[in-house]
Amino acid sequence: MPGTPLGYDKLSLLGQVGNSAGVFRTLKAKSVKEVRPGVFVYDLGQNIVGVPRVRIAGGRAGERITLRYAEMLYPDLKESGKNIGMIMTENYRAALSQDLYTMKAGTQVFQPRFTSHGFQYIEVTGLDKPLPLESVEGVVISSIRELTADYKTSSEKVNRLWSNLVWSNIDNFLTIPTDCPQRNERMGWSGDINVFSRTATYVSNADQFLTRHMYAMRDVQAPSGRFTDVAPVGGGFGGVLWGSAGIVVPWETYLQYDDIALLARHYPAMAAYIDHLETAVDPKTGLSSDGQLGDWLGPQNNALGSAFLATAYHAYDLDIMAKAAEVLGKSADAAKYRSWYEKRKAFFNSTFVNPEGKTLATGGGFAFGPPPAGPPQFRIADTQTSYAVGLGMGLFRADKRPAMMQNLTETVSRENKDDNGVLRPRFSLMTGFIGTAWISQALSESGRSDLAYRLLHNNQYPSWLYAIDQGATSIWERLNGYTVENGFGGNNSMNSFNHYSFGAVGQWMMAYSLGIQRDEPGFRKFILQPEPDPTGTMTWAEGYYDSTYGRINSAWSVDGKTLSYRTTVPANTTATLYLPTADAGTVKEGGKGAAEAIGVKFLRYENGRAVYLLESGSYQFTAAQ
Repeated sequence: MPGTPLGYDKLSLLGQVGNSAGVFRTLKAKSVKEVRPGVFVYDLGQNIVGVPRVRIAGGRAGERITLRYAEMLYPDLKESGKNIGMIMTENYRAALSQDLYTMKAGTQVFQPRFTSHGFQYIEVTGLDKPLPLESVEGVVISSIRELTADYKTSSEKVNRLWSNLVWSNIDNFLTIPTDCPQRNERMGWSGDINVFSRTATYVSNADQFLTRHMYAMRDVQAPSGRFTDVAPVGGGFGGVLWGSAGIVVPWETYLQYDDIALLARHYPAMAAYIDHLETAVDPKTGLSSDGQLGDWLGPQNNALGSAFLATAYHAYDLDIMAKAAEVLGKSADAAKYRSWYEKRKAFFNSTFVNPEGKTLATGGGFAFGPPPAGPPQFRIADTQTSYAVGLGMGLFRADKRPAMMQNLTETVSRENKDDNGVLRPRFSLMTGFIGTAWISQALSESGRSDLAYRLLHNNQYPSWLYAIDQGATSIWERLNGYTVENGFGGNNSMNSFNHYSFGAVGQWMMAYSLGIQRDEPGFRKFILQPEPDPTGTMTWAEGYYDSTYGRINSAWSVDGKTLSYRTTVPANTTATLYLPTADAGTVKEGGKGAAEAIGVKFLRYENGRAVYLLESGSYQFTAAQ
């Protein structure tokens, strides 16, 4: 039977877009243990992606050594059986993750090529005695070459959280934005980059990297316009919350870098996806038929269900499309999408908010197969994610926003039952991949940065710092991926320890805690709106963002009733500063009244903040609290 002829009519050759994979850093092993006779386990002290570099002196020709890799060790618990202290590789699943090296005689260096592993631990067998620590290194491989942001505070645990999310960003930006870098997956699952893109655009100059990934999303876009849940391979499952990366990522990239060319190039694919979303709506219920996954790995994922979030993201996508069309001068499209947005927003409010101002849910967090027969059955949701997403996206009706802000406050301040019926402590993070990206921002914009900081500092499960207390050096896929009491909790195989989604809080750390926010796309005009910690747990924070115009520094510290604030505004830019103070008359810059300072123009006093326009330069403010 003759084969199908190959067609090249759609073939196009493109130059490399963005960085290829390269060496980011090299780390030396911190310790080594002989966990069994002849089994030597080296700890790099950091979960990385890359390869080992092993220096061997006095090698014997023809003898073979085996290197295996792991993110975790089996703990000293009953469930570990005979594996206590050994490397845990079950979460790698079908990824063998081992290198075999046949030695030559004498001194030599082994560094695998054309591969990568995700690991913190290296197991070496085939040697009579352990290699010296200085002879074992981890070579970090990434498409990121340098970082463009930093965040430091008086809290070492919060500093570790920032470090962890940065490392997970470095590790998972390897040619494509992967969900995890170690198991037999390592694929561009779109839900992860959807929620993390607002953080990633701060951490490194990701413009070209994300531009390249949009090529991948377009390459596998279905004829119906649906973006696949995985790119560039295609396939997967997830639905609207995953496919929306094809809308959110180019928009965030445009806002951060003023890359209008990406927006213009990707716009037809965005429009095709919006058409798909419209056709996926069930005419009887108004709900999307393309909403398989909800607030993935959230403690209350099933309590909220996927329909609420699929509807919210559909409306959010339409809002972005209307704005993108305006930017590109497509006025007719802008009007069309704005009309569609208003209709979808109205449906969202009428369907998922009851007369008492509580959010509603239908279905579970895993919606596979045909919907149940009959009309959907609604129940009260009243979850952190439902209020955070609705507020963060601006979807709730204006007259309902105050009540929704109060509801969000209550869900954060109270104890909550998770999907298993377990009562979790106050100030616990009850959000999954989706809600986590919005909750801190929604709190700060509701005037409750105190609660955003309480979430940040909480170290009881579920929380960001719980994993820090368990020794995490990167962001985990599960908030309870490992516990001292229960080990891996039976989730040995579905348990990545390098998964950046819960690190989406990084955007809040930069844009709210430090206060470095966009005003115009690309930061030619930007906002400085620092949020000192009202709880007093953190007494200072400092950091920077390297914008396309230069470095923006932001640093605040609180000493008693005095706030000190330092900032740098790059050349050819201006900033609007919102400085927290009890009295604008107490604000000084460089030891003088702010009104006398060069480059500083007082605009107004509102909502407990003195507002100034800053020209390019460096400034040191003090203000009474």
